Amino acid sequence: MKQIILETITIEEFRQLIVETFKELHSFKEVAQKITKNEECNFLSRKELAKLLKVSLPTLHEWTKEGLLKSYRIGNRILFKECEVLQALTERNFTKFQRGGNHGA
Repeated sequence: MKQIILETITIEEFRQLIVETFKELHSFKEVAQKITKNEECNFLSRKELAKLLKVSLPTLHEWTKEGLLKSYRIGNRILFKECEVLQALTERNFTKFQRGGNHGA
C-alpha cells in the first residue's frame, strides 16, 4: 500500500525536486542507450544493475516485486538480463515528466 505524505515545502525545494526528477529521467535514458549498444544479452547481478541504474538495492527489489523488472534465480544468485532491463526502461511511460505532449497517450 502506498502512502501519501503531505508536507509544506518552499517553492525552491519544489523546483529542486523537479530538477532531480529530470536528472533521473535523463539517467534512465543514458542507461538504455548504453545497453542498446551491446547486442548480446548479458546477465547482471543485483549490485551491478543497481549501480548501473543508480538506485539502491531495496529500490531494485521493490521494482522486481512490482513486476517492473524480471529477475532470474540461478543457484543462490538473483540475476537480470540486460536486454530485458532495456525493454522495461523503454516500455515505462515517462511522458508525465515531459513538458507539453500528450501526457500518457
